[in-house]
Amino acid sequence: MFDRDSEGVRIELRSLTKQYPGQAAPAVDNVTLDIPAGELVVFVGPSGCGKTTTMKMINRLVEPTSGEIRIGGEDVLSLNPDQLRRHVGYAIQQVGLFPHLTVAQNIGLVPKLLGWAPAKVAERVEELLALVSLEPSAFRDRYPRQLSGGQQQRVGVARALAADPPVMLMDEPFGATDPITREHLQNEFVRLQKQLRKTIIFVTHDFEEAIKLGDRIAILRERSHIAQYDTPANILADPADDYVASFIGQDGTLKRLALLRVEDIPPAESSPDPALLQVAAGTTLREALDLMLAHGTDRCSTPSGVLTYASLCAAVGAPEQEGAGSGGLR
Repeated sequence: MFDRDSEGVRIELRSLTKQYPGQAAPAVDNVTLDIPAGELVVFVGPSGCGKTTTMKMINRLVEPTSGEIRIGGEDVLSLNPDQLRRHVGYAIQQVGLFPHLTVAQNIGLVPKLLGWAPAKVAERVEELLALVSLEPSAFRDRYPRQLSGGQQQRVGVARALAADPPVMLMDEPFGATDPITREHLQNEFVRLQKQLRKTIIFVTHDFEEAIKLGDRIAILRERSHIAQYDTPANILADPADDYVASFIGQDGTLKRLALLRVEDIPPAESSPDPALLQVAAGTTLREALDLMLAHGTDRCSTPSGVLTYASLCAAVGAPEQEGAGSGGLR
């Protein structure tokens, strides 16, 4: 199913509408959107705006009232819904692991339904547990109740990836975790997506999460009307209107820092300094700034050299301000 290579496929929505019986206005009204192959697109908007309903129509957990959905050029509405869902990964906030099945059985469920040989299923389970940083020998035979919230979310992501789907739908999958676990899961997911290049639709109400994860962001109004659909950098630099600007808030510069990683900018000094605070290459500039503030310094060492507060400001076009140690960047 779906004409694809090993990565993601294009998703096309055309005049997609959902009208529930007895409701005066549609829940989703005439949405047209193209999602490029291999990109992670975030739907962000207030509660009740229709973002989850729009996403659920793509795998027909919600049946559209009208419109078209194409995945890899195939008409989704002409496909068997059960077969469709077995080729689209799905992860949700509540995880939805079956409590009576082990971790391995939960992950292998869809491949088993697709008729994979037991040895191939077992091999895929081992591969995915390693991919989401869960040691297979320690976790494959555990039950969901024996896992922490963050571990359950990792298993949920592994299960969504189990049949190597070209498309993944993710509905606030990290929303129920504590802030530290959530940040760690986000970082792990960024790593996974760089490696796998699936086509992913990710629903959230958290604009900072959207900036951190998304190749593109669709900011939605009521009934999933699209206020702006663009890259995070373009939205931050040029919000379409006041509604979009309200998502950005007053700390746009700090949000721009979350778009860049230490490895993306040239160091102020080309030689690492082992005496300084050490920061990994994949650290975002926002995280690097937080570490500088926490350690009361305006310099840190990276694998390629020394990053300074001044070079960090220059990277996002922000003026360097006095009092960096007390949060001078705004």
